[in-house]
Amino acid sequence: MKFSTRLREVLKEKGINQTELSKMTGISKSVISEWLSDKYEPKQDKVYIVAEKLSVSPSWLFGVSSEKEVKSDIMSIYNQLTPPRQTKVYNFAERQLNEQNNKVVPLVGVTAANPTALEYADSINDISINTDVPNSADCALVVRGNSMEPDYMNSSIVFYKRQNSVENGELAIVEIDGEAVTFKKILFDYENQQVVLRSLNTEYPDRVLKEESYRIIGKVVK
Repeated sequence: MKFSTRLREVLKEKGINQTELSKMTGISKSVISEWLSDKYEPKQDKVYIVAEKLSVSPSWLFGVSSEKEVKSDIMSIYNQLTPPRQTKVYNFAERQLNEQNNKVVPLVGVTAANPTALEYADSINDISINTDVPNSADCALVVRGNSMEPDYMNSSIVFYKRQNSVENGELAIVEIDGEAVTFKKILFDYENQQVVLRSLNTEYPDRVLKEESYRIIGKVVK
């Protein structure tokens, strides 16, 4: 069965039109229309995107399997493909793995990990980090101080995702008084409208700030 036939089938089944599928996948409506009219078949990566958004098996959309449901074991999908399609899947997966392992984020400066000193996150000569970068990371900072030991040593790298809020008890990069940044565990004291900045190193006391004195820059990720 053709890709176009199966795509029409699943769209009808789920009550999704071309415009909605375009919004879901980021693929233009005109391209989807050409697929449905059998003008041409999509590339491998596009099939995987569509299959994921529609919660169906890529091999079913390819027309090489009767199993519509997504299988949890990727090898079970791979083994159902013909050798030429297996080669395409392997090459696509390899590219994805290489991109993941070589993710690059900017090293935007230094963050204090000590209860009194602060650092400002100025760019460090446009340096980037491309080793062991977490998938969700946007930026990296150099840790200065030992208050976040043993998890984060002095001069180590900490990665963070840019966001202006975190959950209670999460690690965050925090700007204080609009001037400099520090790296701490965040504990919210809602009753008194203040926040506690806590070190992982128990030798250091907590630092308590009023709501207007700090701003969350990002959530620390691993």
